[in-house]
Amino acid sequence: MDRAELGVDGNAGFALLGEDFQVGEVEFVEIALPLSDSHNPNRYHNSEWCAAAKRAAAAAYRKLKGRLPDREFSYYIGPSHPDHLGA
Repeated sequence: MDRAELGVDGNAGFALLGEDFQVGEVEFVEIALPLSDSHNPNRYHNSEWCAAAKRAAAAAYRKLKGRLPDREFSYYIGPSHPDHLGA
């Protein structure tokens, strides 16, 4: 079964099914905080930002599942996701 990568890119959570943003299927959902919060180098230590980023990535996954209803896939936590070990 295919798996979509969940992560964060700029001020958006994403769900990516495929090799990269250019050739894969991807959905983005904006993080519901000011853009400046996503530019803060310490954002992964800010619980409010992490929670908003996780919600955005989960919403992007639901959006991708909704757009591709006939395709079976699950997900994994990518290196840019706040819950990724080492992030």
